[in-house]
Formats: sequence, C-alpha cells, structure tokens
Amino acid sequence: MTIHSPSIDDALSRLHVLINEEDSGKAFCERAAKVISLLQSNTELAVEKALLELEDLNMLDLPSYLRTQIWDVVSLLESAKK
Repeated sequence: MTIHSPSIDDALSRLHVLINEEDSGKAFCERAAKVISLLQSNTELAVEKALLELEDLNMLDLPSYLRTQIWDVVSLLESAKK
C-alpha cells in the first residue's frame, strides 16, 4: 500500500525545515529524521509509527515554536489516516 498524500508530503516538508532550524537540538534532529524515514518507507503502518515517534519527540524539552510545529505535523498525519 502506498501512503502518498498531500498531507504526508506537507508533513515531510515541514519536518525537513524543522531539522534545519537553529533551535533544533541533536536529539530532536535524530528523531525527526527517523520520522521522515518512516514516512518515506511507504509501509502500511508508517503513519501510525511516525505518530508514536512524534509523541515521544514532543516529550523532549523543546522550544515552544518547535513544539507547536510538531503539533501541526501530527495534525497533518492524523488527517492523512482518514
């Protein structure tokens, strides 16, 4: 099953931008890269696994800007599941 959708493409784009932010720490970048890899794998459970990773990522001590952006990505992925 291919999971390509505009929502997933938008989420991938946003994650790439966030990785390049100055405030993004090493732990954030590593986990965000894992989420990107999951979403690009096109496996059936990729979105669900990515959502779990983002939930874990949201528990890190992040600047409020990054936290808000993660919520936006989660929202995009939730809409892609429907």
